[in-house]
Amino acid sequence: MVTRNDVARAAGVSSAVVSYVVNDGPRPVAPATRERVLAAIRDLGYRRDNVARSLRVGRTQSTGLVVPDLALPYFAEFTKFVNAAGERAEHQILLGASGWSVERERAMVLDLAERRVDGVVLLSADPLQDFTGLHDLGIPVVVVDRPVVTTLGTHAAVDHLVGHGHERIGLLCGPREHRLSRRRVAAWRDAMRRNGCDPDPRWRRHSEISRRGGHDATGRLLGSPDRPTALVVGSDAQAVGVLRAAYERSAGVPEQLAVITTEGTELAEFSTPSLSSITQPIDGVAELAFARVVTAPPGVVTVSDDRFSLRGRESCGCA
Repeated sequence: MVTRNDVARAAGVSSAVVSYVVNDGPRPVAPATRERVLAAIRDLGYRRDNVARSLRVGRTQSTGLVVPDLALPYFAEFTKFVNAAGERAEHQILLGASGWSVERERAMVLDLAERRVDGVVLLSADPLQDFTGLHDLGIPVVVVDRPVVTTLGTHAAVDHLVGHGHERIGLLCGPREHRLSRRRVAAWRDAMRRNGCDPDPRWRRHSEISRRGGHDATGRLLGSPDRPTALVVGSDAQAVGVLRAAYERSAGVPEQLAVITTEGTELAEFSTPSLSSITQPIDGVAELAFARVVTAPPGVVTVSDDRFSLRGRESCGCA
């Protein structure tokens, strides 16, 4: 095994200088000397002992990321952007999926803390829960929540559909037991009443957050005699299921059923027809969360990025 002393002998410097180059400090190294050390590292195939370094500096250059479901487009894109931020900071990302289980996500955070990660980014199945027990892990746990986007984004979607002449606007969101679903239902009701429309509970459906869930719930909704003419959908995966169910029942989109999704991943842009969506800067949310996990003190901290825009496409009649 090649050691730091081997590199020092090959470069004609002390082992301390090799350490300064490898760790980028704490003392400066002349450019020519740095190049000799780097050349020796390449020639000898030297690899830094990260375990020893982490014990010395108290950091492992690793970050945990826990999401509910990696198969869903939003969480997949979020993971991609966190991983990119980690690469830029030379952090390894340790990834886990909780399967929408609050108990499992808590166990995963505890396990990551035992693995001595520097912090954890958590997209919780319930960001409104009591995080007692995670405050004393000695690392920052950054919980990502999007209350403004959930509420005002739903308002914007309803307002937009009303602008297209719709009054019978339904809602499809996640399971009833999810508090995020209850938050979205409350926003839908408020927006409907503010626009002088009846938030008829027959037009509201809850489903598993998946393509299949959206498909099956929409099939039942379209089979009812007094069905809505427009639908606000909580996730892009569900919205793709909506499009399939509408196709199977010969319900033209947007002619017989206008659709707006409130997630806005790349999937919305490339579906057929393209999905109108409340679009969020997923990259910005991911970078904000990673920046906080690197700089925040130990404990649980919640971050939120309230930016969003409505992008009209084919599914609501804008294109």
